Amino acid sequence: MAECYNLPQDCNNLAIQQLPGLILPTGSLKRSSKTHQFLPLKQIINKDDNQDSPAPNKPLMLTIPLAGKYCGSYRGWLILEDRNEEAFTNKINKDMLVLNPVSGEKFELPDVSTLPPYGTGGVPSWYPRSCSIEKVVLSCCPNPLEANSCLVLAIYNYGQIAYCKLGNREWRSIGFGHSSIDHEGYLDAVYCHDRFYVLHVTKKLFVCNFDGSDLCINELINSVPRTRNSSFKTFEHLYLVEAQGELLIVVRRKDGGDQPALTSQFLLYKLDSDSYYRDKHEKVNDYDWDKHQVGSLGDYALFLGPTQMQPFTLPESEASSLKGNCIYYTDQSVNAKGCKNKQIRYDAGVYNLETACFEQFRTTSSTKKMHMIWITPHGIM
Repeated sequence: MAECYNLPQDCNNLAIQQLPGLILPTGSLKRSSKTHQFLPLKQIINKDDNQDSPAPNKPLMLTIPLAGKYCGSYRGWLILEDRNEEAFTNKINKDMLVLNPVSGEKFELPDVSTLPPYGTGGVPSWYPRSCSIEKVVLSCCPNPLEANSCLVLAIYNYGQIAYCKLGNREWRSIGFGHSSIDHEGYLDAVYCHDRFYVLHVTKKLFVCNFDGSDLCINELINSVPRTRNSSFKTFEHLYLVEAQGELLIVVRRKDGGDQPALTSQFLLYKLDSDSYYRDKHEKVNDYDWDKHQVGSLGDYALFLGPTQMQPFTLPESEASSLKGNCIYYTDQSVNAKGCKNKQIRYDAGVYNLETACFEQFRTTSSTKKMHMIWITPHGIM
């Protein structure tokens, strides 16, 4: 059952009027902090560096009813895991919420103690269970009238996976359709075409289908796209994205060397329509990703953020500050603090797919933290 906490009505209305934007903690990144800033996109891309301008240009403050780490986010919703003092003992932490930070609506997720301990040895004795959640993925924005229509997939304990329906009291095991499929090492997941797609550390793509009442995983494609001519100074991060009913894989290249690594390129690929409906035992060994490279998002903008955040798209008609065929990005590390050299920009900005040009966000006292997650009008009740 959904619950709400009270927010001042003027704060609620102001946030809705200024979406989309970034939500981030204020002050130092203390685990006990419950105060978060909301920065509208139009303020981030504004070239005026005056931080003393009157409201509504100053960041809107939101109070989150749980001091903890981000485990995930989907459009207007955050998934938070409590991080109190007991989190660094072996005592199991019970608090994990799906929260709308603007409306105050929240749903409890099952206790982490109910996560299935599969794998070769489960969780090491020294590894605190309360710190084991790596990412939580939602199938849709929660609806208080139909909470159990929202599926939730958790990646935890070195890439193990489990699922539940919103409102369940326990996490459920995912069946492994073949004995050779690894029980751990999963990095990312997305919900598309009524099923979860999951990326493995071996660069294989898996699909989770319901077999009766249980969710089972099977290998779909043996290798995801990789760019050529990468050097030891270049590394890549991959995102799974649902965009207008299609599954995209976004490759983000970062060039480092002697300086902190900055994003140098985005490449987009899509899964062909035939792959969505393959038999659960049928896999593709040589998928031609080059033939399915995506050159344009049309009138849509793509939002990428920390690893825990589910990427999403919005039409440029959603807000006056949006530009279609662009990627709005922040650092993929939720704990990234940027670099100490003030002459170097932080890795956040806008990438235009048509021109292949970057426009970095201006650096402020707020955006230096880079602990930033996008929220949108979608899902705001």
